Amino acid sequence: MQYHHSLPQKKLKKFEMSTRTEAYVARGDSLKLEEVEYLEPEGNELLVDIVAASLCHSDVKAAQGSFHMKPPMILGHEAAGYVRAVGKAVSYVKPGDAVVLAYAHCGQCRRCLSGRQPYCENMFGLNFGGGRGSDGGVVVCDANGDRMNGMFFGQSSMSRVALVRESSCVKVECSREELQKFASLGCGVQTGAGAILNVTKPAAGSSIVIFGGGAVGLAALSAAKLTNPACLVLVDNSSAKLDMIPKEILQGVQVMNTTGKSPEDIAADLKRLTPTGQGMDYAIDGVGNESVVLAAHLCLDKLGTMLIVGGSPTAKLSPKIEGHLVGGLTTRGTHQGDSVSRVMIPHLINLWRAGKFPFDQFLTAFKFEELQKALDETHAGRVIKPILVL
Repeated sequence: MQYHHSLPQKKLKKFEMSTRTEAYVARGDSLKLEEVEYLEPEGNELLVDIVAASLCHSDVKAAQGSFHMKPPMILGHEAAGYVRAVGKAVSYVKPGDAVVLAYAHCGQCRRCLSGRQPYCENMFGLNFGGGRGSDGGVVVCDANGDRMNGMFFGQSSMSRVALVRESSCVKVECSREELQKFASLGCGVQTGAGAILNVTKPAAGSSIVIFGGGAVGLAALSAAKLTNPACLVLVDNSSAKLDMIPKEILQGVQVMNTTGKSPEDIAADLKRLTPTGQGMDYAIDGVGNESVVLAAHLCLDKLGTMLIVGGSPTAKLSPKIEGHLVGGLTTRGTHQGDSVSRVMIPHLINLWRAGKFPFDQFLTAFKFEELQKALDETHAGRVIKPILVL
């Protein structure tokens, strides 16, 4: 199977049946709101009028050209909106339905059929192929008729209107204001929460450390509080980030600022915080750099588990085999927190409505036209999770 990441230079004829809209287009050295033109939905595709698009670090990496899908491309893979039109094969939603958007999957491979959609055998093509089907067939062009990549994570939703795969949709019932908040649930938040609720599933009385005070880490932290841990610690090396985390989220949490500390010192300090003094039962790494991975490994008690949630393409695992062997340790990764979106997102919404999962506490809203401001505020450490609202 071929994936079309390098786009043809020839211009395309204007689509006969199309929808024009504005979208944020990454071109390597620029990121601008441009007029684009989508094909009308076919098969299991649909058009969604976006009400909010959440900004994730993966969007930033993609805009810089360091992701699997390359510019020129339309960004966005956490969003929500109302269905405008559907292809003939769509059966899950109808025009007017409210939907939260998440990753795409085929629904037909052995992993999808066994409830392991985050590990779909067609994941790469459907989420990073750049266009229609898994072969990257064109779905969108710019105002000059030049093709660009779309359907990032099955959606490319940083747009006023998005062409979306049906499998990316999670149908919800809510107000428009609630739907704008729910836009953040489709990737980072369900990943962090799923790391706890779906993957590690800590027993009551466990000792848990979360590395990273971003949206993924705070979602994991909020989920971990639901498990009645004996010890729950949040680790970050940014005083500014730790200072802006809402007090409600940090209630019952020990906070550790690791600025200037070695992985060995961090691990020793974490062990001292546990009831036994022997170490953590679970270490959730929401950062993904090598020093954090090492600290997470070293802080574990025997039979402990390190779960890698965040990561860099160049980062390497450095824990020694001996520690795993003698200590009975487990190290694994997770994509999307092993979340089946149509199960996980409604579950998180129900927890939020019950006052048990306050993810909205770390969201900051910006106007749709204020993407650069949202990026600047995030890079300056003044915002945890920005959302562009329409």
